[in-house]
Amino acid sequence: MSQSSPLQWSRRSAILNYAVAVLSVVAALVAARLLDTYMQSSPFVSLFLCATMFSAWFGGLGPALLATALSILGFTYYFVPPTNSFDVAPTELPRIVLLAMTDLFVVWLTVARRCAEGALRRSQAYLAEAQWLSHTGSFGWKIATGDIVWSKETYQIFGVGETVKPTIALVLQRVHPDDRELVQHEIGRAALGGQDYEYEHRLLMPNGAIKHLTVRAHRVTYKSGEEEIVGALMDVTAARAAQEALHTAQAELARVTRVTSLGQISASIAHEVNQPLAAIATNASASLRWLTREVPEVDEARINLSRILEDANRAGGVIRRVCDLAKGADPEVIPLDINEVIDETVALVKQEALSHRVTVQLQLAPGLPLVRGDRIQLQQVIINLAINGVQAMAAVTDRARVLTIQTEQRKSDQVLVTVQDVGVGVGVEPEGLDRLFSAFYTTKADGMGMGLSICRSIVEAHGGRVWASRNIGSGMTFQFTITAYR
Repeated sequence: MSQSSPLQWSRRSAILNYAVAVLSVVAALVAARLLDTYMQSSPFVSLFLCATMFSAWFGGLGPALLATALSILGFTYYFVPPTNSFDVAPTELPRIVLLAMTDLFVVWLTVARRCAEGALRRSQAYLAEAQWLSHTGSFGWKIATGDIVWSKETYQIFGVGETVKPTIALVLQRVHPDDRELVQHEIGRAALGGQDYEYEHRLLMPNGAIKHLTVRAHRVTYKSGEEEIVGALMDVTAARAAQEALHTAQAELARVTRVTSLGQISASIAHEVNQPLAAIATNASASLRWLTREVPEVDEARINLSRILEDANRAGGVIRRVCDLAKGADPEVIPLDINEVIDETVALVKQEALSHRVTVQLQLAPGLPLVRGDRIQLQQVIINLAINGVQAMAAVTDRARVLTIQTEQRKSDQVLVTVQDVGVGVGVEPEGLDRLFSAFYTTKADGMGMGLSICRSIVEAHGGRVWASRNIGSGMTFQFTITAYR
């Protein structure tokens, strides 16, 4: 079956518009003739004006002008003396001119209104389409009367039919029970004269699904004095799900990076565990000797057993810290002594540094305020920066290899941590140093480019910032701030 092209349809529509204009004038002419013949009434001017107005409304300017021309011709031929003739007496010309001017005025008004209505319909269609595409609905709430108006998309978001009258009770019924108090507070604030509103809450749908909404609104006062809350709400459920997936992926990537870092410092970990284990073996052997004498030396054995307990706790602490770094536990933000966190971290990387002939110097300022953070995440940042510094000095042969870790109070509410090496640098221009913290950017032949990026994410999540700078002499300095606990 053949289908009409858009051009053919446009032509058919135009022909229909002009046909309706002709038929309208003919109908007006016939009605005027019948009224003139049988009722001796002559409302022909009104009938012709109605025909012109209908043609303008139905077809637009072109058909309206055709109807105007036909109306003038019909009026002149049938109703202007001498009738049934196009001969016009000079005294009748003003009547014809007046009809023409009135017709044209009606055409102008009707076409202008038709264009305005068309523009309004298009604007409403564009708005409805934009709201559907962006999952954004609009609403209005007249405070005095309580009347609420929703857009089509708002009905879709709330999952109710467009025949349902919006009410505050309906809104609260859909709101998630845990967020209902927040929404009631915002509604109450609006009723008491609040001006601007912006908040997020959830909807609990009848099928158990949860939607996340962002609501923005403000108060509008009209010239009449009437007030209305006008606003928009956006369904951000997909965005929240994407954020949650991103957070999960980042957390898993951070855990993998921690495990990778543990692989790099495995020698240090083994050394930290072997030392207390060797001491335990030595003290246990000594205790056996004290206890197997003819006269057991219980006091000496007790001293050695105490040392065994201390060494066992020391080894257990190392293993516990390694396990904490390896597992993917949720962040636990607590007050921390940053110097203590650094001491624990350096114990894990110390043997790795020694194997590269690197001396670790600590310059930890006393009396620092506690910081607000997650111990494992901060240890990850320090391990990453320390290992980077150790590796950066692998090629250094003309000077002592020193890694300096320093703390100081930067502001009343911040603590600054500095990790400085004397290596060969990173080969990046000063203005490009910020790129070091971009994902997948690396200056190492075997690097993944994720370590410093994760460090930035962790530090920024703690309310601080991290940056890098070149030393005046050789090497690099990495610094980050962390917010003090209040």
